[in-house]
Amino acid sequence: MNNALWIAASGMEAQELRTATIANNIANISTTAYKRGVSQFQDMLYQRMSTPGSATAGASDIPTGIQIGTGVSTGTVTKYFGQGGLQQSSSQTDLAIVGNGFFQVQLPNGELAYTRAGNFHINQNGMVVTSDGYQVLGFPTLDTNSESVTIAKDGTVSEYVNGANVEKGRIQLARFSNPEGLTFLGSNLYGETEASGAVQVGEPASSNMGAISQYYLEGSNVEIVDEMVDLIAAQRAYELNSKCVKTASEMLQEVANLKP
Repeated sequence: MNNALWIAASGMEAQELRTATIANNIANISTTAYKRGVSQFQDMLYQRMSTPGSATAGASDIPTGIQIGTGVSTGTVTKYFGQGGLQQSSSQTDLAIVGNGFFQVQLPNGELAYTRAGNFHINQNGMVVTSDGYQVLGFPTLDTNSESVTIAKDGTVSEYVNGANVEKGRIQLARFSNPEGLTFLGSNLYGETEASGAVQVGEPASSNMGAISQYYLEGSNVEIVDEMVDLIAAQRAYELNSKCVKTASEMLQEVANLKP
């Protein structure tokens, strides 16, 4: 059997996954605080027809040997957590984190999730919630009769109520030693895993936490030009692998047509 068929097929599968990752990036180019997905690959096991350093009949060592690869496999599909651009907003509860950190979100099942998307709202009970209605932890409860809310870069929350400014407390942010190890939950949410490390909670603009920018949202960190270049490269790589499949098939056809 011609191994080139299976090697090229694995290359085609790899480029399909790469294209799917790129397509997801492009689809989310306008998603608040979306982080670019990056697919990485690794070569598969090798067939050692002759091991480097093995002895020959003449009592000498083979300098290089013969090792034939068997294709490519997916290594990781992870997130690039580089800072996205800031987009100005008119809502007082739109917040962007400049630097490290995540907002903490409590899910309906009681578990915690984390997000960098700061397009928040204030519900009827004065709690800060996400667009899905999940409570954002680390925020003080606000007065539903307040005329305005001010949030400083260090997370200090103040509201203007009955003609006076009242300081309510400071926002708490979370960070991880390895954010690439977080699990992706969808809806701009991430979940803690053993690979991400234990969550560390602190105040903005301190303890390696980012600062808060009110009236701003963090945009996607996807660069459309980079994605288009990667898409073209993936398409060309797929075409080359498909040509390898065709060539290997033609070689097998030649063998099948041999007459005794």
